[in-house]
Formats: sequence, C-alpha cells, structure tokens
Amino acid sequence: MKLFVRLAAMVGGSVLFSVATDILFRTDDATIGAGLLYFALLLTVSGLWGLWDGFHAKRLAPVFVRWALVAGAVGLSGPIRIWFEGDRDLGVLWSDFWSLTPFLTGLVLVPAAVGIGIGYALGNGGGTVRNGTPHPPSL
Repeated sequence: MKLFVRLAAMVGGSVLFSVATDILFRTDDATIGAGLLYFALLLTVSGLWGLWDGFHAKRLAPVFVRWALVAGAVGLSGPIRIWFEGDRDLGVLWSDFWSLTPFLTGLVLVPAAVGIGIGYALGNGGGTVRNGTPHPPSL
C-alpha cells in the first residue's frame, strides 16, 4: 500500500504539474523556469519523504526498493508525458527514454536514498533496539 501511495503522489503530481504549466504558460517558448521548479520539487519531495520513511523504517532494503520503483515510474512518466503532449514521434520517445528517464530517476532516487539513510540513522533503526539498549559496534 505504501508503494501505491508514493506512486500516486509522485507520478500523479508530475502529471498535474505538467497540466498546470500547460494551462498557465500557453506559449510555444521554452518554460525553463517551470522545468527547474519541477526538478526542485522532485528533489525536495522525494528527499523529505525518504527522510520520513527512513526514520520509521525497521529495515532499509524494503524502503530503498520501494523508492527505486517509484523513481523508475517517475522516470518513465516523463518521456511518456512528452510523447502524449507532443507530435508523437517514436524517435523522440526513444531518445527521451535513453536520456530523460535516467535523469528523472536520479532526481527522485538520490535524494530519497540520502533521506532514507539520514532518517534511519536518526530514528530507532540506526542506533538503538526497541528496549533502548545500544547496538554493539559492528566492524
């Protein structure tokens, strides 16, 4: 369920942002500021949500896999959105899959992974066991 909530929020938010910028900026000119705002929102939301998930995580692996799937879905949604909004050229779609998808995936996965790690270190998972005793040092 947590995966679907994050997928709906991140992919749905990306689609809504794209629709909103199309409505607000009805021009053929490049809207570089809107793109930079989108990148900043991806970084911020995924980082803070990753921090939240890491803080409440019992184990890191499931949380990281969840965010990797979300990042992949957001990365794939970018070229598909562009393809539906544009002239639907398969060459452009293929090029976007190879260039835009890894970029968008990284914009979500890297801050989420950093947030997960920091949150896990700050939360119960990083320093203590449930009864409050510290973990023995690991080598």
